[in-house]
Amino acid sequence: MLTRTTGKKDAMVLCTMEQLVPSNHILRKIERTFDFDFIYDIVKPYYCLDNGRNSIDPVVLFKIMFIQILFGIKSLRQTIRDIEVNAAYRWFLGIPFGEAIPHFSTIGKNYQRRYKGTDVYEQIFKTVLTFAISKRYVDGEEIFTDSTHIKANANKRKFDEVMVEVINEKKQALEDEINSQREELKKKKKLVLKDRVQTKKIKVSKTDPESGYYYRDEKEKGFMYLDHRTVDGRHNIIIDTHITPGNVHDSVPIIDRLKHIDEHVIPFNQIALDSGYHNYDVMKYLEENGKFSVIAHRRFPRNKEVYPKSAFLYDPKENVYTCPEGLALEPRTVNGQGYIEYHSEEKVCRDCPLRDACIGAKNSKRVIRRHVYEEYKERNTERRLSPQGKGLYSRRKCTIEISFANSKENHGYRYAQFRGLRKNQDWSWLLCAVQNMKTIAYLEARNKNRHTS
Repeated sequence: MLTRTTGKKDAMVLCTMEQLVPSNHILRKIERTFDFDFIYDIVKPYYCLDNGRNSIDPVVLFKIMFIQILFGIKSLRQTIRDIEVNAAYRWFLGIPFGEAIPHFSTIGKNYQRRYKGTDVYEQIFKTVLTFAISKRYVDGEEIFTDSTHIKANANKRKFDEVMVEVINEKKQALEDEINSQREELKKKKKLVLKDRVQTKKIKVSKTDPESGYYYRDEKEKGFMYLDHRTVDGRHNIIIDTHITPGNVHDSVPIIDRLKHIDEHVIPFNQIALDSGYHNYDVMKYLEENGKFSVIAHRRFPRNKEVYPKSAFLYDPKENVYTCPEGLALEPRTVNGQGYIEYHSEEKVCRDCPLRDACIGAKNSKRVIRRHVYEEYKERNTERRLSPQGKGLYSRRKCTIEISFANSKENHGYRYAQFRGLRKNQDWSWLLCAVQNMKTIAYLEARNKNRHTS
């Protein structure tokens, strides 16, 4: 029998806010897990305690932003509209129906006048992370680092081209190593690396000058920010997030971020990185600090007409390469890029039966180049191909990749909410704090169910 529901929009409902929220709602789990009074201690220095009118509860203001991030609401205005009619949101804020929700501009003004230039957002992230460490949801046994691009609020067609100087401080150690190797080869002239200071042309956005023009093969081009994020392998808790312009290479901030994690967050033992971090300085730092690291192989173009370098056998004791015909290639010099050059003898190569396949028709001898830090690359290859290394690297796809996917699909992280590096860094601290809250709340609820069952 066909049944029709008659309108009862004006029916009186007698119930409490507590009864309107489902018992398994994510906001209930977060509220049971965290005591948000820690926010009062963080923001206390930025409020006057004995003068002025009463402020809106700062915990309420931050909880509004938590709701926006947690449910991936696109704007703060829409968040306020949703809170007005959503019982769970009002319950989380402690604002019953009939009471007004703070205006969306209040949060923006608080940031501009009260919290701008402070470490409030970073402190919230650190407090949540400290809670996770205290609960042993973070152990530092395995960590995973990667970067993802965030579209800046800037037109990719409106830009200026400017010349900038890029200073590479890490080149000093390489320069010292090169000159040390040259002394062993009895080369009197010391080399000064020219690429320590490089001048290059970059695109600067007219809309958001602090963003960077991002372009990679098979990926979208435009002005972006990069989130260099690190997660712990145990429960995928985010332990660090660092925002840079989109034109900063992954290998540039990685060493400083790993030092920060090791010294100020939690010491780690193992790390897996993709090929974007295939860099001698990164390999050297990780190995010298006792970290078991796996960095994906990075392919470089080579001349397919001649024998590859892998066809030559290297003897570390004698420091020579041996060609397929048994000829020894001895070190002759170290060039300005940090490569030791091993040369063959022209008179021997002239009559070699493999001459055309080895050196080609245009060359008279074979030159093999080996970087002064090549040993770190070789040991990385050994670790990468070991059962332990393969197992560690395979967990990247279910840790850091899932963390980025969660941020973009569920928490509105595809597009930058603000213009400017500092504002986007603050937003990243807050977003990662909320993402950690969600993960920890689910873990706490699961553990509670195990104990009660």
